[in-house]
Amino acid sequence: MKTNLKNIKMSTLIVISLLLSIGLIACAGPAGTAGASGAPGLPGLPGLQGADGAPGNPGLPGLPGMQGVQGKPGLPGLPGLPGLQGNIGDTGSAGPPGPPTYLVADATTAGGSTSIYGAGFKANGQVAVTAIAAKGGLDKFLVGGKANSSGAVSLTVSIADDWPEGVYTLIAEGEGGGKAAAALKITVSK
Repeated sequence: MKTNLKNIKMSTLIVISLLLSIGLIACAGPAGTAGASGAPGLPGLPGLQGADGAPGNPGLPGLPGMQGVQGKPGLPGLPGLPGLQGNIGDTGSAGPPGPPTYLVADATTAGGSTSIYGAGFKANGQVAVTAIAAKGGLDKFLVGGKANSSGAVSLTVSIADDWPEGVYTLIAEGEGGGKAAAALKITVSK
């Protein structure tokens, strides 16, 4: 019975197919007038991205901007190189002479001491006193010291016991060129 049912279905399908084919052939006649336009269809999907176009012409320059706020000052620059040595100037005329220098020494005995006073030296400068051709015919440094703010000096020096009796020349030389002489008399102690 299953086979019969299958055959019946098949036969029915064949008959319907034939009828439809004949109906289509029989309906073919001259073309009729076009029917009314149908409703518009739905929009399509967007297309693919196109290639980039050529760049456009440059635009006109913009207007100048407003003046900005004054910035902080920068760091100072490095010092410049020293300048070239200038030409040597003309020798000037000699200046007026400085004050005269003086030297005085108290007489003393061999083995005693003497006070030496001087003036006219450089203020607060050093002064050195030397006895010329003293013991053994040689110059002998006696004493040195510092002048005060007015250029005066007061020095004391001890004389050796074996210093020969006589009068000696003392030369005082001061810092800055001051120079003075005095006599020193030495006697033998009794």
